[in-house]
Amino acid sequence: MIRKKGNSVKLGLLLGVLLPIIAMALVYLVKFSGYPIDYFKEQILEMKLFSKFLSVCVYPNLGLFFIFIWADRLLSARGVLMATIFLAILVFVLKFAL
Repeated sequence: MIRKKGNSVKLGLLLGVLLPIIAMALVYLVKFSGYPIDYFKEQILEMKLFSKFLSVCVYPNLGLFFIFIWADRLLSARGVLMATIFLAILVFVLKFAL
């Protein structure tokens, strides 16, 4: 097996966690920038929408996963998949906790 640059589980895991955070920030900046971040966070928690918001922000991981698959960087794809499964479990727990 030839070792490719940018092919590691750690990289995939890191990008798989950071991409949803970036997606959340972009959604806030594009749609809700008129509201203070504290008010926005409070309203999402009050209306019990955080688990839904988080689950929508995980969608970009799908694109990242396929990019790694097509580039034959299977270890990085595995890391993205691990991060997505972790976030799915978090969404499941938050759905019933909040």
